[in-house]
Amino acid sequence: MKPFFTRLWRNFCLMLANQPSLTLYLLPLLQRLWPGFLPGLYRASLLSQQWQTPDMLLLTLKVSGRWPGFVPGQHIVLTLKHNGRYLSRPFSICSSLKRWQSQRQIQLCCKINSIGEFTPLLAQLPDNSLLNISQAQGDFYWQQPALPAVFIAAGSGITPIAAMLLSQRHWLAPVSLYYRVRGQENAALLSELEQLAARQPLFSLQLSDSCTTPSATLQQQVIANAASKQFFLCGPAAFMAQIRAALVSSGVDAASIQQEQFGLAMPALPTVTSDSPTLTGHFIRAGISKAVTLNPQQSLLQNAEQHQLSPQFGCRIGVCFQCVCDKVSGQVRDIRTGSLSGHGVEQIQLCVSQPVTELVIKL
Repeated sequence: MKPFFTRLWRNFCLMLANQPSLTLYLLPLLQRLWPGFLPGLYRASLLSQQWQTPDMLLLTLKVSGRWPGFVPGQHIVLTLKHNGRYLSRPFSICSSLKRWQSQRQIQLCCKINSIGEFTPLLAQLPDNSLLNISQAQGDFYWQQPALPAVFIAAGSGITPIAAMLLSQRHWLAPVSLYYRVRGQENAALLSELEQLAARQPLFSLQLSDSCTTPSATLQQQVIANAASKQFFLCGPAAFMAQIRAALVSSGVDAASIQQEQFGLAMPALPTVTSDSPTLTGHFIRAGISKAVTLNPQQSLLQNAEQHQLSPQFGCRIGVCFQCVCDKVSGQVRDIRTGSLSGHGVEQIQLCVSQPVTELVIKL
């Protein structure tokens, strides 16, 4: 009966002021008592910042004791307030489980995009700034440490893999890490990983410099040690697709390959031609409907923003759920999987939904 009462309570809140929780009514008061408070999130204090590479910044956070912890390899959604608006982005935890258990601290190694909206703000935060984090999310983690394993990382893909390796206490089988970088100066978290390799004989670290080593050479090295191993891939989508294809073609079972990526890997979509019908969307806000022409090759969030509707959003890749809204009618496609929704009323995420038919959306 619990789900029934949960739905009843939510509908009651929506009826009063279109809010999913009565906590939101009291939010200004609660934030006066507990600065930085946001319902459903946990507070964290920024202890320090340290540049790992010219564009990778290591943040050390002291996290609320209410936070339930994480499994190495998982990510969190980091939220901060800027110019009166909450912004969110997902980041993998890169520190060890021991650090969290002993000091209630976690670390995030964030790639700073100088023209981005979110990450440049991180470099400007003063120490002791209050931030908010979500619960740990994701199923990219090391499930069977008793089996030989090969980890392959590129760029910021090193962050969840570093957490897995630095958290391992009982080494039961050989483990290799192939770390693809563009010059050693761009190898974040390298010092910690080199120290691990020095003290742990079952762990080997192979730094692969893309400036001097062709990707085909890296693939050959990985394939040469592929027999009876489990694989963990994390990095840009194109890089992982190449490595995965090479492994599968060499006889590695696809079920033994796990991977994580940052951003959306979009499936092939139907081609839009001049003969394709024009789609119309109706976005409803505060009872007022605005009709717009929809581009089926873009997300609904992008469509709405191009018509100056400014819907709420966070991560823009389907992780934080800040852009969830009600689809009243019509059909959408999930950008990540290509799956189609129903035609009736349901909740959707604007950032990972593309229009398929005419739509009515309640923002």
